[in-house]
Amino acid sequence: SLREVIREYEKKLGNDISLAGKKYYVFLDEIQKLDNWHEQIKYFYDSFENIKFFVSGSASLFIKNGIRESLAGRVKEFYMGALSFREYLFFTDKEYMLEKPSMFEDALEAEFSRYLKRQYIEILNEDEGEIKDYVKSIVEKVIYIDIPQIFSVEDPHLLMKIATIVAASPGMLIDYTSLARAIGDGESISRVRVSRYVHYLEESYLLKLGYNYSGSRLVSERKLKKAYLSNASLSMIAQRAPDLGKLAEQTIFTHPEIRFFWRTPQKDEIDIILETEDGPLPVEVKYQGEITKRDMAPVIKFMKKYGSGRGIIITKNTENTVETEWGRIDMIPAWKAGIGEKL
Repeated sequence: SLREVIREYEKKLGNDISLAGKKYYVFLDEIQKLDNWHEQIKYFYDSFENIKFFVSGSASLFIKNGIRESLAGRVKEFYMGALSFREYLFFTDKEYMLEKPSMFEDALEAEFSRYLKRQYIEILNEDEGEIKDYVKSIVEKVIYIDIPQIFSVEDPHLLMKIATIVAASPGMLIDYTSLARAIGDGESISRVRVSRYVHYLEESYLLKLGYNYSGSRLVSERKLKKAYLSNASLSMIAQRAPDLGKLAEQTIFTHPEIRFFWRTPQKDEIDIILETEDGPLPVEVKYQGEITKRDMAPVIKFMKKYGSGRGIIITKNTENTVETEWGRIDMIPAWKAGIGEKL
């Protein structure tokens, strides 16, 4: 128990944590393995003002559920997602490239393409077969073990089907009726059930939903939604992995602060809308060399409609600025966006 751990600490160091005037910081990893962990932490939190706990774990669904049950209002949550491109470079001993990126542009472009499929420390040096096995084990654990322990799931296999469909088509528009038909294999599955299962995947941090930007959050949340698995590596569970362009889009959209895309009834579409102090900023991902006027057209339409004044196109290796009647469009290589330059 947590009480036994703290008593052992007091015994070995001769300290009494109940004495005022001294602060103690307790770090606990894989907290979900401790039975009734949230009630134990609540006891110490409420009894000793001088103790702060830092808890983490790989089963985020159990941690989130424990917080809701016993620790509401007592915690500050931090979501730790997959590796950023900067972190990837650090863990592959290539952080020296960040000191003078202009000297390593070709190498950084190549590393970014490699990074798109390798966003966990455990698979940095693995081939695609081993990557697929690793991420499949992550997804299957969450779907077949974690989710059914928290939520009522009639058929976990349907959860896996939804995850696999989204993995194959990052950024797909979610239509619950069509999705119900796709996973049913002739069996009648209700759209309400599919909606509930999508919610479970989102709650477990396996899936991220995007909302169609409208200027009103309430209206946006009622419109069609897009779905991505929570990082590009997870999309390797698909029988046929998406192309690098879709993985680049997924990598950028699944940043924790990004929530919106833009799609009109005429099917003009922009992958990402950033909310900034200066208003909405359209960001289109075109992971390719040449950028055409057709590629720029939706960005220009958005700038005209919302008065943005600036748009961004994330490219594979093209860097350029185009002035238009409605503002400028900056073309930025994905690797530069990945290390935090230019955006």
